[in-house]
Amino acid sequence: MAVSATGQVFQFGGFTLDLGKGTLSRADQPAFLRPKAYALLTHLACHIGRVVPKSELMDTVWPGVFVTEDSLTQSVREIRKVLGEERVRTVSKRGYMLVPETEAVPESGAQPIVAVLRFRNDGADPANQEIVDGFAEDIINGLARFGTVTVLARNSSFSFASHSPAEWPAIRSRIGADYLVEGSVRRQAERIIAAVSLIDAANSAQLWGDRYQAEAAGLFTIQQDIVEQIVGRLVVKVSNAGLTRASRRPVTSLASYELVLRGVALMRDPAQSDLKAAAALFEAAISKDPSYGLAHTYLALSHVLNSEFGPTSSSVLAKARDLAERGIALSPDQATAHRIQSLVRLSMRDHQAAEHHLQIALELNPGDAECIEQMGHLLTMRGRPLEALSWLARAIRIDPLNPHWYQYDRSLALYMLGEYRPAAEALELATRPTPWIRTRLAACYAQLGNMEAATRQAALINAGGFDFSPVDYATTVVPFENAVDAEHLVNGVLLALGRRR
Repeated sequence: MAVSATGQVFQFGGFTLDLGKGTLSRADQPAFLRPKAYALLTHLACHIGRVVPKSELMDTVWPGVFVTEDSLTQSVREIRKVLGEERVRTVSKRGYMLVPETEAVPESGAQPIVAVLRFRNDGADPANQEIVDGFAEDIINGLARFGTVTVLARNSSFSFASHSPAEWPAIRSRIGADYLVEGSVRRQAERIIAAVSLIDAANSAQLWGDRYQAEAAGLFTIQQDIVEQIVGRLVVKVSNAGLTRASRRPVTSLASYELVLRGVALMRDPAQSDLKAAAALFEAAISKDPSYGLAHTYLALSHVLNSEFGPTSSSVLAKARDLAERGIALSPDQATAHRIQSLVRLSMRDHQAAEHHLQIALELNPGDAECIEQMGHLLTMRGRPLEALSWLARAIRIDPLNPHWYQYDRSLALYMLGEYRPAAEALELATRPTPWIRTRLAACYAQLGNMEAATRQAALINAGGFDFSPVDYATTVVPFENAVDAEHLVNGVLLALGRRR
């Protein structure tokens, strides 16, 4: 966010607000506000990007004095006259927000856009597909570490298998990739044989291709070489430091690697129907290779995801935290390890630690769509939904065929901004309307005043035989940092249920 606060000095939109001096200026020229408007701006600046309720503003600026909303509206009007109409945003039925700059989210600019297509499994055994997919996904992760290329996420690029040259232009048109990486993998016992090509999608010309083979211990070495070859052909110069950081500690067991990939495939199932089986695979991987950090990391994730409809117990979260920490200790250069620790800490409502780990993940892999998307969700939980939408939009651009949770998280950010119609539209895309999705959708309709639709969704919350409490979900499960944000969701749920506090 292009907003900085040093001590008692805030900078935003070209303005400097110095609380120590009691001044507001732009380009060293003073800007004048009356005392109440200045006090209002001060409180908004201290909570920039957060929707501040009208009641909070009135209690802060006019403490112990009864005033009508007209006084607040007049002060907001005065601030807008000085800062510009768009700087202070009115959020329907909630309050006001000092709008932060949005250029903080890293953008791709004119960087080449690369899609790694799903590799062909050239072996006879379909059970090796996880190994094949994992090999290609590791190339995606390796490429995404560089700020010199934009790499489309797995969910979008794996929508296509490696295709014939005649189909490459159509793939480019659908997902917007300038370059395609396609290839095949054959597994022969502990040996991997891979063929990889880099394609200019615009003219279907092959820019580079090579064939590799390695035993299990050399698997990541050839992946790193493939990444280096691709990046080296798409940019003029790649720093040695960046290439060094792209490498990682290899696993000692191909079997452990395969078990983790199979577990991750189960967790990617939209129905999330077999998390226990996924956890068993991660535990088996740890038994085979206790030093494999990502096995510990994904085992932690399986514990957090295992309670979709309700709160996760403190003992389970503590176990997940310790597993995630072990994963970081064993694989400190893995963005995934820090991203999942961030998710665990968010579930524990340790918001500062959650953002700390997610920032590390983004430093390690600035182009990772899941890290970028998760930052959007975290910022919503921290009361900064407008900033969150910028991150979520960036994730959707990297992953145009994005998974369902991108839209769910985007919907919640929109809801917190009072944009109830687009929030409902995002939720309506759900192919699996779970009780918590119906709860959020009912709240959106209720806030829109469409009580018929709200009542209909509320009636369907437990239609599948669930024992789900919409109020408990809004009150205790969604990990908001600020009570006022939780209250906003609770109010919508209560309104949909026809209940009052």
